[in-house]
Amino acid sequence: MKKKVKKDYTTEFRERAVSLVLKSDKSTAQIARDLGITGTTLYAWVNSKKTASVEADGTTNAQLFDELKRLKKELAEVKEQRDILKKATACVLCKAA
Repeated sequence: MKKKVKKDYTTEFRERAVSLVLKSDKSTAQIARDLGITGTTLYAWVNSKKTASVEADGTTNAQLFDELKRLKKELAEVKEQRDILKKATACVLCKAA
C-alpha cells in the first residue's frame, strides 16, 4: 500500500488558487483539477481564507451566532407586536362601523 506524501505548497500558490476560486466562474473542483491539486485541499484553503476574513473583521463565529439569535428573537417580538396592532385596528374599525 502506498503512503500518501503530504505536498507543501507555497503561500503564494495557495493565495492565487483561492483568488481564482473567489473570482472565477469555474467550479472549485474544476480549478483544483486545472491546478493539479485535490478538490478537498482547495476547499480547505478557501474555507480557511473565508474564516480568516471574518476574524480580520474582529467578529468570531460565536459572536455572529449570538447576534443571529438576538435578531431572530427581536424579529419574533416585532411580528407579534404587528399582529396585535392588526387585530386592534380591526376591532376599532368594527366598532366604529
